[in-house]
Amino acid sequence: MLRDTSGQDRVIAKRSSPIRKYGAPVGIALALVAATLTGLNKFNQLFASDMSVDTERLRFAQVVRGDLMRDIAVQGRVVAANSPTLYANSGGIVTLSVKAGDQVTAGQTLALVDSPELKNRLAQELATLEQLKLEVGRQNIQIKSAQLNNQQAIEVAEVNLDSANVEKQRAEISVTDSLISQREYEEKVAAFKKASLVHKHAQQNYNIQEENLALELQGMQSQLARQQHVVDELNRQIAQLTLTSPTNGVIGSVYVRQKDNVAVNTALITVVDLSVLEIEAAIPENFADDLGVGLQAEINVNGSVLAGELVAISPEVSEGQVEGRIRFSQLSEQQLRQNQKVSARILIEAKSNVLKIKRGEFLESGGARFAYRVNGDNAYRQPVVFGSRSITEVEILSGLAEGDTVIISNTAQFREQSQLYLNN
Repeated sequence: MLRDTSGQDRVIAKRSSPIRKYGAPVGIALALVAATLTGLNKFNQLFASDMSVDTERLRFAQVVRGDLMRDIAVQGRVVAANSPTLYANSGGIVTLSVKAGDQVTAGQTLALVDSPELKNRLAQELATLEQLKLEVGRQNIQIKSAQLNNQQAIEVAEVNLDSANVEKQRAEISVTDSLISQREYEEKVAAFKKASLVHKHAQQNYNIQEENLALELQGMQSQLARQQHVVDELNRQIAQLTLTSPTNGVIGSVYVRQKDNVAVNTALITVVDLSVLEIEAAIPENFADDLGVGLQAEINVNGSVLAGELVAISPEVSEGQVEGRIRFSQLSEQQLRQNQKVSARILIEAKSNVLKIKRGEFLESGGARFAYRVNGDNAYRQPVVFGSRSITEVEILSGLAEGDTVIISNTAQFREQSQLYLNN
């Protein structure tokens, strides 16, 4: 048999590279050193902090620069700006012509109140008016008769005066020619004076009677005018017994039943004008001083935002709220109903290019004077001056810079500690 070369072969050992030989242990060692250093850093930060907090329980926000709309959110209900209530101006039996929910137009008859008492008073006052008219007519006749008599007396006195004057002139000529005695002459002169006095007194009596009769007539005419006013007022009240709609709209409420006997000033019917709607909103008392008539508003109606305007603010505070009226500036395509609940935002102020941050519970819990600014794994408590606030954002006047991260969740749990360690 032939011999092979297996006896001449030998195994040569492969030399390993130093990197391969020591790389893994060195890498592990470096990782351990880095972990140790990181752990030591975190340990130092944890040791230097006053409290450790889990970040999963916190909310953060970043300070940014932009525009800030200062506004308040309010809840309200839709009401008609014009919803007059009709009342009975006299007691009587009511006859209704409409029912709740009916569409009505301006001037349409809604109800009729039958008042026998008012009609009886009108009949009595009309009779008195006619009587006064007769008395005024009779007074006019008396005035004419008195004027005629007085004028006749004046004319007769004037004739007698002329006759006495003629006799006096004749007597003067006769006494000069010694045709009559001095006694006869004196009698003629006395007769002339008497006739002159009678004429004068007749004229004066005419003037006095004229004034007296004019005053009596004026008094009767005043009574007649007063009585005419009474009759006109009763006619007006009777005309108002027929209740008509003051505007186009819908019958909102009917407070009485058909043929009810109602007293005076009883509410009968309310007419709702749905063409002009407003929002009756409850505004928190602490915002009352910032509000003013004319502020713009945004009204949320079933997902649609409509423009509005604050038109009235109540001067009275009730249960920590002030009542305000917001009028729609544009018509809604949706059908709005009386007393429908809606939400609105009243825009108080608009600021541009300001530092702001998202609003959170940290404002109230920190007394709006402090905030926790995040720096790495730590958060530091520092004073902050806040400015205007909106529903979602708050202005920062000093204490924070653009880009800073702040804890905006409730900070009362931190018990005013100056430094926190954030445990990720």
